Amino acid sequence: MDATPALDTTDYRDGLGHPWVRPGLALLAVLTLASILLYAKAPQSTAEAGSRAWITLSPDAYTPRMSRARERQVAAQQALARGDTAAAVTGYAQAAEEARIARGNTADSAQASAATELWATMTLDRASLLLASGAAPWWHADNDALLREALASAERVRAVPTQPAIRARAGALAAEARRRLRAGPLEWIPGR
Repeated sequence: MDATPALDTTDYRDGLGHPWVRPGLALLAVLTLASILLYAKAPQSTAEAGSRAWITLSPDAYTPRMSRARERQVAAQQALARGDTAAAVTGYAQAAEEARIARGNTADSAQASAATELWATMTLDRASLLLASGAAPWWHADNDALLREALASAERVRAVPTQPAIRARAGALAAEARRRLRAGPLEWIPGR
C-alpha cells in the first residue's frame, strides 16, 4: 500500500482558474469604479478643496461670525457712549472684519446681502469716527492720515453694491474727507 498523499493536479497556468483571481478582479473593478466616481465629485483646485473643507468642518460658519460682528458692534457703541473713541474705532473695525468673513462663508444670497450691509455699516461708522478724529479746528492742522483712511473706507463701501442709503452715506463721508484733505483755507470753500 502506497500511502503517498494525492497531489493537486489542477493546472493554474491559464490564470483564471485560481480560486482567488476572479474575486480579486471583481474587487479591483469595484474599487476602480468607486475611485472614478469619487474623483468626479472631487474639487478641481486647491482653493476649491480648501473652501469645501472649511464648509465641511463648519457647515454654518455664517451664524457665529455674524453673532460676533453684532457683539462687537454693541461693544463699540458702548465704548462710544463712554467717550472712548479709540475703543469704538477698534470695535467697529473688528465688527466689519467679522461681517466680511461671514459674507465669504455663505452661499446664500440673502445671508451674503445681510453680511454686506452689516460690513458696510460698520465700515462707515468707523470712517465717520476717523473723520471726526482727523478733523481739527481751524487753528490746528488736520490729521491727514486719519482723513485718508476715512476716505479709503468710504470708497471701499461705495465700490460694493449696497442699499442706496448706505451708498449715499458713503458718498457724503467721502466728499467730506476730500474737502478736509484740501490744502489750507480751501477746505472751507464748498467743493463739488
